[in-house]
Amino acid sequence: MYKTTFAVAALLGLTSATGQTGSSDKPGPFVGEKWYSGLVDIDHEDNNADDIFYWWFESRNSPENDPIVLWLTGGPGCASEIALFYENGPYQFEEDGKTLKSNPYSWNSNANLIYVDQPVGTGFSHANPAHLVTNEEEVGDNMAQFLIKFLELYPQLQGKDFFITGESYAGHYIPAISHNLAFKNKDNLKANFKGMAIGNGLVDPYNQYPAYDTFAYENKLIGTVEKDILAGGFKACQAIIETGIWLAAMEFCQLNVEVILGNPIKPKFNVYDIREGCDKPPLCYDMSPADNLLAEDDILDVLGVKGRSWTECNQIVHTALLSDWMLNLAPQVTDLLEADYDVLVYSGDKDFICNWRGGEAWTHEVEWSGKADFNKNDYADWNVNEKAAGALKQNKNLKFLRVFEAGHMVPMNQPEAALQMLQELITPEGPLMKEL
Repeated sequence: MYKTTFAVAALLGLTSATGQTGSSDKPGPFVGEKWYSGLVDIDHEDNNADDIFYWWFESRNSPENDPIVLWLTGGPGCASEIALFYENGPYQFEEDGKTLKSNPYSWNSNANLIYVDQPVGTGFSHANPAHLVTNEEEVGDNMAQFLIKFLELYPQLQGKDFFITGESYAGHYIPAISHNLAFKNKDNLKANFKGMAIGNGLVDPYNQYPAYDTFAYENKLIGTVEKDILAGGFKACQAIIETGIWLAAMEFCQLNVEVILGNPIKPKFNVYDIREGCDKPPLCYDMSPADNLLAEDDILDVLGVKGRSWTECNQIVHTALLSDWMLNLAPQVTDLLEADYDVLVYSGDKDFICNWRGGEAWTHEVEWSGKADFNKNDYADWNVNEKAAGALKQNKNLKFLRVFEAGHMVPMNQPEAALQMLQELITPEGPLMKEL
């Protein structure tokens, strides 16, 4: 997800310190859950520290025994509170846009759930402009540092199984961070990293961009003539990606996408859910309730971030990562699969911007020992409460799940299915961990 907006205050030299700054002991409106919020310093060679804001919720079930689940929103530069309030967090807004209610399908139902604002400069996090993240190696290093320090702050979480989840541009973040934890910092993380789940993610642009015309044609967004023209356009897109001149590739490839969208500022349809119009561009959804709530001084005080400002998505952080857009993270996925970590890729089938055909395409092209069997396997029904909710293809530790009647934000559109999917992933010997 991506919105053009500026959050300069988040990039100024504000005081930061690792530690807990807010908790459910003084919850404000955030009642009914046990939670903690705070800032973790990210140190640099010049001795200047940035920080990453976290907000974590204990499991509603058994916090002592349940695993840890980390959520990452994409962008790049979009804050994870978007997911907290509109997707899979414990709180949702009532129709009045002011009052909070409990979400029965929150992902902390059976997990200790952590939301973070990253890369540095996103949401409530702080970044010195000189420390803005420009590549996935920096993303991985910063988040490894965050997690190591975070677990030192909360020793009750140490030793637990740990999963990384997220969506959209987190298709870049998640493989990079997972790879760092699995290989570079394996001995430093005081948790048992088990695997990852990528929702409607941008992982492998080379293989995902050509899926735009396929998906658009199948869903009657374009006709045969446009499809044939775009097929050539996306072949040229792939050729430019291969040159390694990624900013040029991004501009050219996006021009082909805009043929389908029409006006990119006010597209023909909601790019995150083709069933809807885009009434509030560029994110297409009205998220002003979160904007208003997280701008209140009392709320900032409750969360321990008084003096800071929050925006849905930060343009400065986004721009710093533009040269990273076309990077292929599938090689990191290859290493993780071969090391026997669990990889779940799920896609709501009404999303356009990171559509399920693209998700299917890149998972088919991952080079690993199980590739041939994965590609030849058929989809099997995936049910929720005995009703068809998706189609699952898998081999060994790679799973691709097409979620029916869901857009880019699967937990928003299909909350019950999304929670079941997570529980099957994090439960030892759960259905998503078994061979069909």
